Amino acid sequence: MAFLRWEVFLLLAVILMVSCSAVPTDILYRVPEEQPPNTLIGSLAADEGLPDTGHLYKLEVGAPYLRVDGKTGDIYTTEIPIDRETLSDCQNLFDDKCFLEFEVSITDMVKGIGSGPRLIEGLIEVLDINDNTPQFASPILSLAIPENTHIGALFSIPMATDKDSGSNGVAEYSLSTGPDAVQLFNLQVTLDTDEKLPQLIIMGNLDREKKDSYDLNIRVVDGGKPPRASSALLRVTVTDQNDNAPKFERNHYEAELPENSPLGHSVLQ
Repeated sequence: MAFLRWEVFLLLAVILMVSCSAVPTDILYRVPEEQPPNTLIGSLAADEGLPDTGHLYKLEVGAPYLRVDGKTGDIYTTEIPIDRETLSDCQNLFDDKCFLEFEVSITDMVKGIGSGPRLIEGLIEVLDINDNTPQFASPILSLAIPENTHIGALFSIPMATDKDSGSNGVAEYSLSTGPDAVQLFNLQVTLDTDEKLPQLIIMGNLDREKKDSYDLNIRVVDGGKPPRASSALLRVTVTDQNDNAPKFERNHYEAELPENSPLGHSVLQ
């Protein structure tokens, strides 16, 4: 019996912890980010079935991104835009959904202020728009590849990043080369969880003694409509390997010099 009571106690404790950590969901609105000031998000009076008059609304949580009309309960955006990429609650999310919490107190003016206000808690799901261009960390990316690297070898290219998420994030990479490199390099993109990893494939033999560097162009495109794109210069430096033995210019050398030549006299070079 004691063990059973302990299990019941643990179950109640878990339920209490979950209920205390749950995000308030009395009301849920959805709005795209970066809306202009005074964009109507929702009406508490209509959604809560309250009369059009006789109530006082006050925003308790949600500033500076939100304001509430004190008479109608309508929730609007403010001069400070709701930027999904800068909201602290939306950083390091494990999914694509981003929420902005708000709380509004409602006082029934007919019953009087002494009756106490009613508190409404809700969420605004901030929908992502394609307002960021994918970018590489630098306009010039560098790769060092040894000469005589075997065909089919892969070299990782620094990824591009996009502050937007989901379908508005990085969608694809492409590589363009000059005529001197078209037979030597190609691009492969692999998927690791939700990230796309660009890799350079060696398609031909590299010889530093013939050419020691190549300038390629890599382009990244996101999945927005319309899409956004940017490019970077991918500079491939071919590093030297000890693949050549030292050689004399001739197989046989002869020289003549007078007898009694002084010490240090040059004989042959």
